Amino acid sequence: MVKQLSTILCQVASVEAAAAFYRDVLKLTPTFVSPGWGQFDLPGGGSIGLHPPFGDGQKANGSGWILGIEVESLNDLKNALIRCGHWTGPYHDVPGGVVLDFTDVDGNPIQAIQTGITKAALD
Repeated sequence: MVKQLSTILCQVASVEAAAAFYRDVLKLTPTFVSPGWGQFDLPGGGSIGLHPPFGDGQKANGSGWILGIEVESLNDLKNALIRCGHWTGPYHDVPGGVVLDFTDVDGNPIQAIQTGITKAALD
């Protein structure tokens, strides 16, 4: 079901300040930085995404970090999550695809993306 690691997302107070840390201290090269999103590709695959706190201002599971995976089919994942009682829905569009937020059995946040599709195609 999982294709690959996608993005390890971190909610940060300031994308610009966090981006400076990852660029200047960790020596990662940014692929994109704006007030609403910062992205750094990781050596070996995947990326770190920097995002302002979500709407309610609360960090997921008390932490800023969310594991991001890419999947072949969000509908297949949705059905598996429903069967095991972890469906949290709904889908939402992002640049390049559709995302589904859910948690593992310990409440750790995970975000799955299916690229090249829109939410309207899944509804």
